[in-house]
Amino acid sequence: MLSCVYGYKASYPHDPLVGVMEIATEEMAEAALPANFYVNIIPWLKYVPSWFPGAGWKRKANEWRANKDRAFNEPFDWTKSQIAANLAAPSIVNNLLAKMANKEMRSQGNIEEEEDVIRWVAGTLLPAGSDTTVSSMSTFILAMILHPEIQTRVQKELDAVIGDRLPELEDRESLPYFEAVLKEIMRWRPVGPTGIPHVCSKDDTYKGFRIPKGAIIIPNIWAMSHDEAVYPNPQDFNPDRFLDLELPSAPVFGFGRRECSGSHFAQSNLFILASTLLCVFNVVATPGKPAPQAKTNTSSLITYPLPFDSTLVPRSESRRRLIQEWLEI
Repeated sequence: MLSCVYGYKASYPHDPLVGVMEIATEEMAEAALPANFYVNIIPWLKYVPSWFPGAGWKRKANEWRANKDRAFNEPFDWTKSQIAANLAAPSIVNNLLAKMANKEMRSQGNIEEEEDVIRWVAGTLLPAGSDTTVSSMSTFILAMILHPEIQTRVQKELDAVIGDRLPELEDRESLPYFEAVLKEIMRWRPVGPTGIPHVCSKDDTYKGFRIPKGAIIIPNIWAMSHDEAVYPNPQDFNPDRFLDLELPSAPVFGFGRRECSGSHFAQSNLFILASTLLCVFNVVATPGKPAPQAKTNTSSLITYPLPFDSTLVPRSESRRRLIQEWLEI
């Protein structure tokens, strides 16, 4: 995502900019869960000064805001410096800044204001697209370890369709079982089980229930994704259910005008990552380590499986070389 949004390629595991983004993303996800802070339930608490006993949440909020500002500013400023040095790689920010720099954009308003919009749009894209992908891929790896027979079935389909190359997006239509697996991943352990909280813009009534203006609406996506009337035995990981083309996908990307605008990107990203993983590797539990469990954390807007150990074993020497060559491009 850093490469896509900013043209920044992390060169090693503990890249400092990656660390900045990870910290801010984790904090924003935790802050977005209304039940984590009493001020979301008792609004007048926002007037309590930060030095007041018991107001540690306010000091934490100030610290998290500073981390969020770093995450929005540092990669954006880095891309601007790359553009100034004529070294910038293609990216969303590079493209938007280039459009802003032309005469038409200059005539439409203040350039600093336009830059600020781009800064915040880019900063919003990154946590929305990176943390969710990590969550889905972690669940995918967990499911493949817990269900090796499903992993084998997916690999047989991939081998039959793709052969000795890496997957491409054009392969999706030819991989119905793998598509069913990805749908089941998103249903079985939805990335955002409570969805994104929204505020009701005006008084409304739904099925006899009055929803006042200003009320916080929290969609229970977990319950919808585990509705036995729609998905029998919902706690079971069963991709076969989605081979029935009439079965609706779980509503994990939201609803209506507020549906996730990056849903197609997220699904494509998950497809490429997961299919490449199983084309090249066998995913197994790490010998001598505790067996993974199908449990998730519940303290953040975005959920992850509880920490577990896994090992990637190359399926063959030729496939190991294949991924190595791709990484060196």
